[in-house]
Parts: sequence; C-alpha cells; structure tokens
Amino acid sequence: MGNFINHFLDKLGMILSTIWGWVTGIGILVFNTVVSHKIAITLTVVVVLLDLVWGIARTIKQHQFTTSELMRDSVSKFAVYGTAILTFCILDRLMGESVTLTTVVICSVIVLVELWSILANALIVFPNMPFLKLLQPALEGEIASKLSIKPEEVKKVFDDYRQQIAQKREEKKKRV
Repeated sequence: MGNFINHFLDKLGMILSTIWGWVTGIGILVFNTVVSHKIAITLTVVVVLLDLVWGIARTIKQHQFTTSELMRDSVSKFAVYGTAILTFCILDRLMGESVTLTTVVICSVIVLVELWSILANALIVFPNMPFLKLLQPALEGEIASKLSIKPEEVKKVFDDYRQQIAQKREEKKKRV
C-alpha cells in the first residue's frame, strides 16, 4: 500500500512539473468545484475504470499478456482512493452539510493522476494521433515508466515507430 502511495505522489510531482499538468489540474479542480460530491466521485470512478481499459489496450498493443497484476493494481487503487475519498467526505460533513471542498480537491488530484496515465496509455496505443503528439514531451516520463525504458529513449522509440509507419505508406504507394 505504501508503495502505491509513493508511486502516486511521484506521478503527481511529475505531472505538476509541466505546464500541461498544471492547466489540466486547474481545469479539473474548477470543474469539480461546481459539481456535487456525487458527480466528483462518479467522475473519479469512471476515470479509474478508463485507466484500466486503456492499460489493457496498451498491453494488447505491446503484445503482452494482461496479467492479474493489472487487476490487483486496480483493486488497490479503488481501495486507496475509496479510503481517501471517504475520509474527506467525512471531514466535509463534520464542517457542515454543504461543504464539499476537501472532497472536491482529493477527487481532482486523483482524476488528474489517472487522466495523465490514460493519456500516456493512449499515446502508446495511438502514437500518430495529432492531439496526443502535442502532449508527448509532457508525457515522456509517464510513457517511460509504462514501457520500462529511460525517459530519454521515449522520443527515439516514437520517432522510429513513426518512421516505420511512413516507410510502410511509401511502399504501399509504390505498389499502387
């Protein structure tokens, strides 16, 4: 459990070291501020489930077997996130019936971290998608951890992949 929390905090630090991370975080915080507990918590659950789906898609794209470790990690996420959200919901109730600030903040941080992971998985699955290509420099550390390579190698891996795609297109044009 402590390892998961350390990983979460490391990922949060990595996210907040980029302008895209701050912009996304502020956007999520503003959105969650105008919604109720119920919507913020639902959004958090949906984003964690989407991260699971994108994680499975990434392992399929990499031709890896989706292990039970992925499911165990997801169950751990729900346990840790659920405990944190429940704790902050209780704190909000102790401060008053209409207070939602602490729950909104914790849900926003969780959504930010999971959204970052989703974007990295999506970029691995669809490396030529223009919007995701814009985010590649900001996501290099996250992608490196998912691919088990050094962050410096991420750009080279994507450049090589895009070059292979371009060569295949050229060969296809020559055949036609």
